[in-house]
Amino acid sequence: MKKIFSTMLIALLGVVALAAQDRVQKVVTIKNGNRNGILHTLQELAPTNGMVISTSDNDHLILSGPKETVAGFEAIITQLDVAPPAQNNVETNVYMIIASAHPNPANPVPGELEPVVTQLKGLFNYKGFHLLDSFVLRSRSGERGDNDGFVQPASPASGGAKIVYHFQFNRVRVSDQEKPRVVRFDGLRLSVNVPLGLDTKGEVRWGSAGVQTDVDVPEGKKVVIGKTSGLEGSDSALILVVSAKVVD
Repeated sequence: MKKIFSTMLIALLGVVALAAQDRVQKVVTIKNGNRNGILHTLQELAPTNGMVISTSDNDHLILSGPKETVAGFEAIITQLDVAPPAQNNVETNVYMIIASAHPNPANPVPGELEPVVTQLKGLFNYKGFHLLDSFVLRSRSGERGDNDGFVQPASPASGGAKIVYHFQFNRVRVSDQEKPRVVRFDGLRLSVNVPLGLDTKGEVRWGSAGVQTDVDVPEGKKVVIGKTSGLEGSDSALILVVSAKVVD
């Protein structure tokens, strides 16, 4: 009886030793910075596979478990550890055009805006157009953008105060499904504060105007976003025009 028990114990110890030898530990380097996301996915699988997963720093995962299972988890990491898709750089051109009921031949718009002015004359009953201000704003796809500026008004009644504006969008995205590509602006907004003149105490009176919308802009095209009124009198309007292109 003792002999049989001894034989069984030796066999059991052999199985335990073999199982212990079959467990391995491996350190895997995360190359593309998504350690937490990969760790979360592996931890969902680990309890049913006899795996222990731990971390040492932001760039490595430690796998402990049966040899074949560790190899399988390492293959999963290889599939998950990929570089994120490249983000497009977007160059946005913003134009603020003043339209009025009276012709203004002494202050024409730049030649690049003449097709836009022709379009505006067909849409609105304005005869004069001039450029209040313009700027270029660069941002990355998926990110927000903003720009502040000021302009000297045409009327001297403002007491030297300047027109102040703030332009922003909450997010810009590029759609490659259409040809030409389409640039999507979420939460695009232009806010303008305008000096209207001086009150009886000699202080500046301010008026405000703005445009706010979500808009799709075909790449390379100048798009009229919207208009506000009253920047240079009741018969005038500020017209916001935007164009965008992807800078690869």
